[in-house]
Amino acid sequence: MNHLVILPILVPLLGAALSLFVEHRRYGPKVQRAVAWTSLAALAVVVGLLFADTVGGDIRVYLLGDWPSRLGIALVADQLSAWMLLTTLLLAIPCLLHACSGWDRRAPHFHALFQFQLVGLNGAFLTGDIFNLFVFFEVMLIASYGLLLSGGRGLRMRIGLHYVVFNVTASTLFLIALGLLYASLGSLNMAELSQRIAEVPPAQLTLVKATMGLLLLVFCAKAALMPLYLWLPESYARAPAAVAALFAI
Repeated sequence: MNHLVILPILVPLLGAALSLFVEHRRYGPKVQRAVAWTSLAALAVVVGLLFADTVGGDIRVYLLGDWPSRLGIALVADQLSAWMLLTTLLLAIPCLLHACSGWDRRAPHFHALFQFQLVGLNGAFLTGDIFNLFVFFEVMLIASYGLLLSGGRGLRMRIGLHYVVFNVTASTLFLIALGLLYASLGSLNMAELSQRIAEVPPAQLTLVKATMGLLLLVFCAKAALMPLYLWLPESYARAPAAVAALFAI
């Protein structure tokens, strides 16, 4: 099995753990920044290798624990996911550069949360299972909560709490939709879902359509599409530049 597919998740995860380890005052911000840049450099190598591996149209599937896809976590790397990983990396570099100019001193957990957000983003682009898309969404969002609220007070704290409440509500609806989808189709693997939806009996078609409508509502809320965009303007306006730029991905 080719382990390259899981490395875009493991590298920032290890970087986040090491960032937490060196947060103690005796290490200082220089060590935290060194860890962050080392992790990002390693991620750049991994993403470059994965991009080269899929540029010919090949699809790589990675089954964690070597369990069948319907029982375990399936990661899938193709051209689209490789492009999205590369886009995330290219955006993360100037974000980290801006933060290291001095802003990260006001947010002691910035570097760990930054790496955790990369874990969530990369995992969301690589997952082949819609439940694990939910899991990686939550990793990304939990990190974004901390990033948005780090070093903030007053109005920014209030706006940040609105952002948290809105996304927690959307995540709850997401989880309900996944339960309905599994009850209707018996799988949450994306490749299997495309086949099983086409074979849904007429008696269950209404429930499947309602579930898809609920998922559409959730994704519109997460993407801040009209009319579910009310959380976005204030959140982006109050967030630090390095945080708001990474949110855009």
